[in-house]
Formats: sequence, C-alpha cells, structure tokens
Amino acid sequence: MKYDFENLHPAYGTNLPMWDRLSKFAPLSSDEIDFGVAEMKFHIASEISSALTEYIKNGTFGYSGPPADFSDSICNWMSNNHSWKISPDWITQTYGLEQAIGFAITALSKESDGVLVCFPTYYPFVRTVSGRKRKLVRSDLILKNGRYEFDFEDIESKIISENVRVFILCSPHNPVGRVWEKSELNKIGSICKRHGVYVVSDEIHSDICFGSNEYTVFSEAGEGFREFSAILTAPSKTFNIAGLTVSNTIIANDNIRSRFREVVTSELGQYTNAIGYAACTAAYNNGSAWLNECLKVLEYNCNYFRNFVNINIPDFHVNVQEGTYLVWLDCRKTGITGDSLEDFLHNKAKFYTQRGDSFGEGFEGFHRVNLACPTEYVIKAAQRLKAAYNESCCI
Repeated sequence: MKYDFENLHPAYGTNLPMWDRLSKFAPLSSDEIDFGVAEMKFHIASEISSALTEYIKNGTFGYSGPPADFSDSICNWMSNNHSWKISPDWITQTYGLEQAIGFAITALSKESDGVLVCFPTYYPFVRTVSGRKRKLVRSDLILKNGRYEFDFEDIESKIISENVRVFILCSPHNPVGRVWEKSELNKIGSICKRHGVYVVSDEIHSDICFGSNEYTVFSEAGEGFREFSAILTAPSKTFNIAGLTVSNTIIANDNIRSRFREVVTSELGQYTNAIGYAACTAAYNNGSAWLNECLKVLEYNCNYFRNFVNINIPDFHVNVQEGTYLVWLDCRKTGITGDSLEDFLHNKAKFYTQRGDSFGEGFEGFHRVNLACPTEYVIKAAQRLKAAYNESCCI
C-alpha cells in the first residue's frame, strides 16, 4: 500500500475545530474517536499536500482566478470517472455546496415557493431552504426489504399540492447510503419535468460507491434532464479537503447557468479560494491512485461493521452500504431513542456517532456512523458496542 490508511492523521486530538466535538467527553482513551462528523481521519493524498506546499512557497496570496488547468482537471475527472462529458463553460465555483444550494434556490424559485426534500436528509438542506424563505416540503423515503426507496407517488402529489419549484436531490444519499439507480433517477426526473420543477442535485459523494453500485449523474439519467437541472460537485468528501472550501456547480442549460451566476456574483463576488483551486486541481489531476486505495479501506470498513453488528448485536441493524462512508445504524429494536440512545452509545459504548433526529423528526431511533478511519478503530468501536450491549442486559 503506497499510502497510509492504517494510522490516524497525526493532528487528531490536538483541539483542531473539526474534532472539538469530543471535548465534552474528555478524557478519552487512544481508541476513542469521533464517528459523527462526515470527514475522513486519514492523511490526505501526498500529491495534494505537495501541490499545496508548492503553492505556499510561491508566496502569492492576492486575488486570484482559477489556474489554467483547473477547469480541464474537472472535465477530465468527470469524463474518466463518470463518463460525463462536460464543457468548462458549464462550471461555476462557490465556497462549498451548502452555499451553492442556497444560490440555486434563489435563482430558480421565489419566496414562499415549495422546495421538496426527501427525509432523512442532510440537515443543512433544511436550514438553507428556510434561510432562503422558501417552504420546506418533506417526502419520506420508504424502507423496503432493507433498502430505502423514493415514494414516487408522494413526491408527485406534493409537487402538485405544495407549489414545488425545486427538488433537492442527494445522490448518492446522505445519510442512508443509497446509490440511486438510473431508473430511479429517471422516474424522479420525469415527474419533475412533467410539472416544471428544477432539480438541484447534491452529488458530493459521487466518487464513493461500492461493489456493482454504479453512480449516474442526474442530468444524464433521462432525455432533456440537462434542461432543468444543476449538478453540485466538490472534491471535498472524496479527498478530505472540505476546509479548503471549493465546490463546482455544473449547469449545461444556458438560462439556468446565467441565473445561477447572477446570484453568485451578487452574493459572493468574483473571487473564491485560490488555495482551494490548487487543491482541487491536484486532486483531480493526480489523486486517482490514492482514491482507489481509500475506497478499498472504506468498503472493507462498511462491510466489517455491517456483518459484525448484524451477527453480534441483535437489536441493532445495518443495511448493505451502496455508497458514501456514512452508515445509517438502525437502533429501533432497542426500544430506546433520542437522549437515552445517545447516552447509551456515547457514554456506555464510547461510540461517538451522530443522532438520527438531526436528519429529521421521526428518526430518533437511528444514528449515523462515519467509518472513514483506520480499520483498527472500526473494529474496536464495534467491540465496545457489543460489550456495552451485553452489559446492559441487551438494552
């Protein structure tokens, strides 16, 4: 293995803001790490850190547009990894996808219009919809035979009755780990096309898919889908560089792109993060080998955790992980939820996960688990969970 996926990043536990969440549990043992926030605990690719070192050595930090090969790096990545041919002209940068979603909502709807989101959902979607003074319209995913699915009938009904103008799609889905099939995306797109609804698709986890699960870009899932969609991408989850705040919104339709850029210019201005440009370019140009090794570790971690939990801890359940490194742990059979469940997981099992109700009301019996860490820590956490479960007389 060329890269180090067996050891925690050396800065872990040094009170960096990204890990301050655990300070209330101090003192921690060396085995106890955060399984909540969606970021990796690996060293980043050396190709990225080397590029950033060179950028810093250059000593120029004024206003800066993207480097000459920035857009080409994105186009080549999408073509080589996702068979998606895009033009450099389609790409617009923002400081992260949450911001981009807000800009898209403003560009494509007016105040009080409905914005539909499928639950459980990445919680900033909710915050962004309300912050833009739109009406949040909720449609719950259906859990069927251990797999979440869209409720197509409910989605179409609410689009009609709630004056929905924008559908926010998460693909692959956070937190349930689904990689939507092309046929599923085609149904969603057909409904939205029929009713004049724009699709804003957060595809930040698109590079993290396992086994035979094949990611499909929403705009390519059906004829004419490019004409009513905006695809939101970033290297941040793939390469663990979220702190460098660079994201790329890809819009094929000229009118939608023009409206989006008008909002971006009005609210953000002309320039984004020059260091983020450098990191993104290095990641997409030279990060494939690192990612290939990383995916093997992530898939192993997800499979190990699922098998261990489903075999050894009867009141907990994990579905097959199709994509993302975020596992949706079903704890409903324990009979405890909310604060009691969090107390059991965090204080008894020393398993610092993220509460399910932060992804929407009604998910108090779930927790989200981030498994993007060295396998050793996944194994130890699973064993602590089993021991705490047994010591608590099976809850």
